[in-house]
Amino acid sequence: MTKMFSKDVAGNSNSMLYLQIAMMSCCIFNFDILWNLKESLLITRLGAEVIPFIKLCVVMPVAFVFLISYSFLANRLSKRTLFIVAIIPFLIWMPLFSIVIYPNLEAFAPTSALDLLSPLIPEHLQFIVGMLYYWPLTLFFALAELWGSAVICILFWTAVNDFHNTQSATRQYPLITMIGSSASIISGPLLYYCVSREVTTPGSGWQESLKILSLLFVIFGLLILLLNEYCYRLTPEKITESLSQNQTTTNLPLMASARYLFRCPYLASIALVMLAYCVAINMVELAWKSQLVEQYPSEADYSMFMGKVALINGIGSLLCGLLTPTLLNISWWAAAFATPVILTATALPFFLLAMFQKTQINFMGLCCIDLPMIGLQIGMYCHALGKSAKYTLFDATKEITFVPLDAERKYKGKAAIELVVSRVGKSGSSFFQQILIALFGSLSLAMSWLAGAFILAIALWLVAIKKLGRHYHARTDL
Repeated sequence: MTKMFSKDVAGNSNSMLYLQIAMMSCCIFNFDILWNLKESLLITRLGAEVIPFIKLCVVMPVAFVFLISYSFLANRLSKRTLFIVAIIPFLIWMPLFSIVIYPNLEAFAPTSALDLLSPLIPEHLQFIVGMLYYWPLTLFFALAELWGSAVICILFWTAVNDFHNTQSATRQYPLITMIGSSASIISGPLLYYCVSREVTTPGSGWQESLKILSLLFVIFGLLILLLNEYCYRLTPEKITESLSQNQTTTNLPLMASARYLFRCPYLASIALVMLAYCVAINMVELAWKSQLVEQYPSEADYSMFMGKVALINGIGSLLCGLLTPTLLNISWWAAAFATPVILTATALPFFLLAMFQKTQINFMGLCCIDLPMIGLQIGMYCHALGKSAKYTLFDATKEITFVPLDAERKYKGKAAIELVVSRVGKSGSSFFQQILIALFGSLSLAMSWLAGAFILAIALWLVAIKKLGRHYHARTDL
C-alpha cells in the first residue's frame, strides 16, 4: 500500500513539493521561536549548567510520555487525525504560557518547599533549586525541545516519507531541506526586530515581545495543519479514503514494537548515527552556551543575539542545501559524511580557544587579541553551521534511509529513534556533563573533557555512517 501511494504521489504535480517546503518552513519558524525563548527565559536566570539536569530529569520523561501516547494513538487514529491531535497541544500551551503563566511566575513558585530544600543542596548546584522554582520555564524548555524531535523529525518527516519513493526522495528531499531550513533567514531578523522593538519602546518590554512571538507561533502552527490538509487533498481520492479509514501502523504494543525493531540491524545503524550526532552536538552546544550567557546575561540581549544566530543558521542552511544534491549525486556516503566533517572543522578551533585560559594576547604592544571573544564567535558559527547541516545534509540522508522500510519499521521505528534514541543520547551526555559540573564546579573548567567526549562521538558517528550505508545500498541496489 505504501509503495503504491508513494508511486502515485511522486508522479503528481509540483504542488505537493511546494506544500511540503512551506510546511517545513513553518516548522522551522516555530522551532526558531521556541529555541530562542527557551534559552532566553531560563539560561539567563540559572546559567548554562542547568541544561544537563533539565535534559535528563525533565526532557527525557516528557519525551517518553509523548512516545507512549504517540504509539497508543497511532494504533487507533488515521495518519491525518494523528497529525492534528499531536500538534494542537503545542498551539494551546504557547498562548497559555505567554498570557497566563509567565506574568505570574512568582505565584506559581513552590517557595515554602524550596526553602526547606535549598540548605540541603551544595552551593555550586543551587541552580537545581532555581530549576524547581521556575518550573513553568523548565516545562517550557522541555516542550520546546520536543517540538524539534516530535513535530519536525517524526510528524513532518513521517508524512513526507509517505509521499515519496526512493527515487523521488533522492531528488526532492534536498530541495525540501534547503528551502525549508532557509526560513531562518527570515525568522532570525524577525525575532530580533520583535524583541528589540518592544524592549526599546517606552511603556512596553519583554512581556509584550513574548506575546507577539506566541501569536506568530500559533499562526504558523495553524498554517502547518492547513498545509498538511491540502497535501491529503492532492492525493488520489481512493488512497486518501484508505489513509483516513486505516490505522497508522500495525497493532503491536510499544515495547513489543521496540524489541522487534531493534533486532533489525538496519534500524540499529540509523539509531547509532542519531545517538552519535546527539552526543556530539550536545557537547559543543553546551560548552558554547556556558560562555555566551556570560556575555549576554539579560533576556532581551540574549534573545536578540540568538536572532542573529538564527539568521546565520538560515544562510548556512541555504549553502548546505545547495551542497546536498551535489553530494548525493556523488554517493549517499559523501552526503552523510559531510555533517560530521563540518561540525568537527568548526568545533575543534572553538574547544582549543576555550581551553586556552589567557584572555588576551599582546603582539609586541601593537595589538591585543581577545581570545574569549574570538572563541565565542567561532562557537557561534559552529553552532549555526551544525544546526544548518543537521536540517539539510543530515536529515536528508537520514530520511532517505527510512523510505525503503515497511510500515512497522518506518513509523514506530522512526518514533523510537527520533524520541528515545535522541533523548538517550542527549540525556546520557547530560549525565556526563552533570558529573563534570559536580567535580569541577562549572563547565568552563571542564572544557578538555567536553572536547574529548566530542571527539569520541565523532569517531562513533563515522563508523555508524559506514555501517548504515552498507545496509542502505544493500536494499536499494537490488
